[in-house]
Amino acid sequence: MDREQQILDLIRHNPFISQNEIASSIGISRSAVAGYIAALTKKGVIRGRAYVTAEENSVLCIGGANLDSKATSKQRIRPASSNPATVTESCGGVARNIADNLAHLACTVSLLTVVGDDQAGQWVLKESARNGVDTGLSYVLPNEKTGSYTALLDESGEMFVAFADMDIYDKFTPRLIQEKWPHIAASKLVVADTNLPAESLDELVKRCRDSMLPLFIDPVSSEKTKKLPRNLSGVTAIFPNLEEAIELAGVGAGAGAGAGASADTSNVPDFAKIAQAIRERGVLNVFITLGESGVLYSGEEGSFLLPPIPADIIEVTGAGDAFVAGVAYGFLHNQPYVEACKLGLAASYLTLQTAESVSGLLNEQTIRQTAKERLS
Repeated sequence: MDREQQILDLIRHNPFISQNEIASSIGISRSAVAGYIAALTKKGVIRGRAYVTAEENSVLCIGGANLDSKATSKQRIRPASSNPATVTESCGGVARNIADNLAHLACTVSLLTVVGDDQAGQWVLKESARNGVDTGLSYVLPNEKTGSYTALLDESGEMFVAFADMDIYDKFTPRLIQEKWPHIAASKLVVADTNLPAESLDELVKRCRDSMLPLFIDPVSSEKTKKLPRNLSGVTAIFPNLEEAIELAGVGAGAGAGAGASADTSNVPDFAKIAQAIRERGVLNVFITLGESGVLYSGEEGSFLLPPIPADIIEVTGAGDAFVAGVAYGFLHNQPYVEACKLGLAASYLTLQTAESVSGLLNEQTIRQTAKERLS
């Protein structure tokens, strides 16, 4: 057994062990131990004192954690009029939802976010932790209001309009990325959303690139997509819908389909052109979600279009977050991207069949079984 492994074994057994105790246990000098620990910390294998070791299949999700309110109309929506609806509240936020999905899939997952020192923030962190997400890295900011997202859904479960109160994320400065970097670097995968300010996204992309740390990005919306740096070298994968993809590619609606147009498989060459334009910004792998037309992948493993699993849709909220989590799950289990994409589609399918943003149907068995039976 080499020295680094011996030191790691001792630290895993006792995270508060001193360097003198390590030196005595394996018969080397304390200065030599310090050198090994510095090297392990630089690699991201340990996170400092108390020494925290990187876990297999560990994921850190960075970004939004909100209080979600959803009003589902009981009939066709009539603008400028009172509409009968069913209103529910739940934990939300793209990064938080992805983390929750990954916890359902038995991954070791942490959440780095900012919430206010209010009842909503306490509830969001408490519920996320109850579902298996480590929220210990997150910041609770005094005198700030936790982010909120209010969605109005039509009678079929499709989004009609949504309102986002996300001012708190302006406080997610690059300094917070720098402070938590040892913890970020210890992850096997980082998944971030674009609720972060532009300068913080730039800091994260640069650090992941320099450390060769896998980074997935969910663009969230076409407007928030604009906050991403022009140079996206260091981004392992990105997951835009068509509108976001057009924004990322820097092309007009004539490049294939308008931002509000429905996806048509006859336009696949145009979609592929959009994906290639995004890759030219430095992204290694692009997954464009196309609704009823499925997912277009373009990246290190070539390109393909996978159809979705036909579903009786209860509600669309959270399906995109589930897709990202499913792909991340496949990535962590060393699956090729075509298989990871199938797992993402399976996770999305399971979510579409519930009114929950994170489906209670989702676990390792159901996602694998669904992908095998529906997409083989």
